[in-house]
Amino acid sequence: MTQLLIGMASTENEAILMLNRLKLVGIAKDRLGVVAKEQLDLERVSEQTELPKPLKGGGTDGAFGALKGVLTALDERKDQIQTVGQAVRRLAGNQIGEGTDDLVLMLTEAGISETKAQMYETFLLDGGLIVVVECDDSELDEVIPILSMEEKPQA
Repeated sequence: MTQLLIGMASTENEAILMLNRLKLVGIAKDRLGVVAKEQLDLERVSEQTELPKPLKGGGTDGAFGALKGVLTALDERKDQIQTVGQAVRRLAGNQIGEGTDDLVLMLTEAGISETKAQMYETFLLDGGLIVVVECDDSELDEVIPILSMEEKPQA
């Protein structure tokens, strides 16, 4: 059965390390993704991991995107998330912050508990990145230590 697993990275370097380790254990690029509030973080992640360019979601480019940004700043603490990777492309452009539950709803629909989804949203608002992996039960033993940044003992 396919599961969605999420790891938290405080910096783009941590996200890059996680993603490259996941690729080394055989996780295909199309089953990986990263979510962040800042596109600059994701540009570097994309370059260093050979994942696709960041997606912002509909309506965030050009004049309408700038207007939406101004209106958001005047309203409440809301941000739009950016994504890199096939596994998270549906999340691109979702809002996070006060007065919205876009991301939380999307994550709970994917099987993540509401408590964890809210924790991930707060982590993103504070500038963190989340690394998302679609994996099979047979891959859990390899994936979980990487997402929790545990070192495997050397044989």
